[in-house]
Amino acid sequence: MALAFIRKLYRIERKIRTLNDAERYQVRQAESVPILTEFKAWLDEQINAVLPKSALGQAVGYALKNWDALTRYTEHGHLEADNNYAERCMRPVAVGRKAFLFVGSERAGHAAAIYYSLVESCKLNQVNPLNYMNYLFSNVRNKNLTLLLPTEFADSNIAQIG
Repeated sequence: MALAFIRKLYRIERKIRTLNDAERYQVRQAESVPILTEFKAWLDEQINAVLPKSALGQAVGYALKNWDALTRYTEHGHLEADNNYAERCMRPVAVGRKAFLFVGSERAGHAAAIYYSLVESCKLNQVNPLNYMNYLFSNVRNKNLTLLLPTEFADSNIAQIG
């Protein structure tokens, strides 16, 4: 039953993905809030009907305990219904965490952190990290040039050529 509610909510989110914030807010208020109200009523019934230590009991308790946070996305059109985007952004950090322990020295660790930050900034700004790094390494010793940040590089003619 809980999955049926969640499916309905995600169906609405897929439908409104391309709308602006104000339109998303309106649709959420009209369509998502009633589903969430029904879902909350079902959860309130289930909390007394299932064993608290069971998997379902723990899930129901978690949902009720975090209800305000779970429904906050309906209060603003710019919020996402979940944190999947943030989780995807953090995945490389989690995957690389052990590898970063063995960079050789503290100085190498600082260098790796800088490169990692640059690559992630490039990805965020839709810049090819290899093109940006080539630009940086080709111009790093040129004292007459102020190097562009990834945000500036994305809009520059250099990025279009490279």
